[in-house]
Amino acid sequence: MTTGGYQRITMSDQAPTPFGRVLLAGEVSDAEPLVPGPLHALPGTVISLVTAGCGFYRHADLRTDPIVAPSLTVVLPGERHWYGTRPGERWSEWFAVVEGPAFDLLRETGRLTWSGPRPLPRGVSPADLALLLRAAPPRAGAESQIWALASWLSGALAPPVDDETARWERAARLLGEDLPARLEMRQVAFELDLEYDRFRRVFRERYGRSPLAFRNDRRLEAAATLLRATNLTCREIARRIGFSDEFHLSRRFRSRYGVSPTAYRTGSTST
Repeated sequence: MTTGGYQRITMSDQAPTPFGRVLLAGEVSDAEPLVPGPLHALPGTVISLVTAGCGFYRHADLRTDPIVAPSLTVVLPGERHWYGTRPGERWSEWFAVVEGPAFDLLRETGRLTWSGPRPLPRGVSPADLALLLRAAPPRAGAESQIWALASWLSGALAPPVDDETARWERAARLLGEDLPARLEMRQVAFELDLEYDRFRRVFRERYGRSPLAFRNDRRLEAAATLLRATNLTCREIARRIGFSDEFHLSRRFRSRYGVSPTAYRTGSTST
């Protein structure tokens, strides 16, 4: 490793949560990354955010693509690949290998369909990813961390946007990650440096529903993911996403999807 830089692991083999888990995460700081070669595959989705320096990505057919900071590289599970710097060169990077339903959903919905580097869209904060990967959270916070990681990745996979669009996508991300429903709407408006009434009005114009309704829909989407991918009871799912009890969840779920959680689970597993 180059003198003055370092490479370290920040998380390893995280305990599973219903949304997924971090298999490995770490940081390279102004150093030559240590990556096994010539090609290798990993069981989870690889997320690599290069914040300084440059290198390249090698596909399974040996084609290469440049990586120039700031740049996001995502690799599908099981995809043979290699990425890094040329010998003796350095870069800075945050990386993670993740698995589970929250990340599978990105592939199922067409957000993640190919492996390789891509420019980091404006409005997507590298600092947010660094914060999520800096250290293993307390056990009670691991589920929120995984959901936030998947939400960050979903935003990072979106097409480039202008500054104003980025502001509203950040609002949507803040609300979409808030599964326990702890954020006050005025707090979100403050985070975006917006007057509260304008925040509510423009959010509804952009997303077709109020900020509160948008957050509730994302919480119900999380419930649907858990129903499809786990054997958790409705009571356990309600507790994990901040509903008072399974009856409250069931009423909201039926209103959103037209069926009860139990019927949704039976239908999804039978198709």
